[in-house]
Amino acid sequence: MRSLSRKNLGYVIGLMLFAFVLYRFDAVIGLIKSLITIITPFIIGGVLALIINLPMGFIERWLITFRKTAVLQKLRRGISLTLSVLLVAAVVAMLLVFIIPEVVVAVERLIQAVPGILRDLEDWLSRSNVQIRNSLGLAEADESGVRDLFQRAYQFLIGGLSSSSGMVISAAQFVLNVVIGLVFAIYLLFSKERIKAQLSRFLTATLPPRADAFIQRFVHLLVRAYSNFIAGQMLQSLLSSALTAAVLAVFGFPYAILIGLITFVASFIPVFGPYVSGLLGLLLVFTASPAQAGWFVMAFFIVQQLVGSIIYPRIMSGAIAIPSIWVLVAVTLGGGMLGIAGMLGIAGMLLFIPLVAVIYRLTAEFVRGRERQKAKEEQAIDTL
Repeated sequence: MRSLSRKNLGYVIGLMLFAFVLYRFDAVIGLIKSLITIITPFIIGGVLALIINLPMGFIERWLITFRKTAVLQKLRRGISLTLSVLLVAAVVAMLLVFIIPEVVVAVERLIQAVPGILRDLEDWLSRSNVQIRNSLGLAEADESGVRDLFQRAYQFLIGGLSSSSGMVISAAQFVLNVVIGLVFAIYLLFSKERIKAQLSRFLTATLPPRADAFIQRFVHLLVRAYSNFIAGQMLQSLLSSALTAAVLAVFGFPYAILIGLITFVASFIPVFGPYVSGLLGLLLVFTASPAQAGWFVMAFFIVQQLVGSIIYPRIMSGAIAIPSIWVLVAVTLGGGMLGIAGMLGIAGMLLFIPLVAVIYRLTAEFVRGRERQKAKEEQAIDTL
């Protein structure tokens, strides 16, 4: 009777907590936002650790002679970690040095061309407005309505620029989080074996054997899935970037190398990356040669279809062997849950894809195990 009362008490407490979450949902969301904001540097540090660990593992395997003593072992870790951090920083700096100046030039060129484009568009809309109204039998309109529309759009853009100070503050906070995350990633990578052993001992000491074995296997699969996913994503981004730049250069499109670099960066955005790089590339091509904009859309679409249909599935089949619908679910959940705290939406998308892949794999293993168990039970009954 006492055990039944305790069980009912647990149900009552659970229902009360659920009712409280529904009643104060805004407060719960605010608490989640605050929590994610606090741990943002560590989330960024975890992502940086996974990225830096890829070249670090290669360099450590190359430094075979540093395995003889404990001192050389520590020196080997320090050298490989330092070279990996410098390599990642050099790649990021190179991308910024190549991309930002060219984008600034393209934007300046677009700004110079916008007044003439708007005047032509305004004249065309004014003529079309009169023609459409006459064809529909409506009252004739003058040009003041169209001009008023453009004036309101201009005021909207000017008003949007007034919020740039808030963007600067957010960018400064993001840079600070990246610095803290980099320090955390360096510490994590330098002592990853010791941290792993400590976590393993803690789980073994505090959990039952079955729960301990399940959690340790889950963590092992998760780390391996993240490593394989990031390595595959980098390889896919590199191939997509090189193929895009080569095709654009062969057919004489402007900004071929720059669009290839933008494609490399945007490829890390799940699902929406090709659209981002395509729109930016279209903007760059349009500022240099408006007549080639349509042909660029066709060429870029063909390249992305080739990458998405042939290259990406072959590279990522071992890292995230899950149906596309679950990738979309992971992207939506990750972007929504971490995006509420600021500039972590893309990181959330990347983090949730391997997580969902591991959960999908463990669920499939559980279902197969239950099916085999039921088959054995049915076979035993038939034998009796």
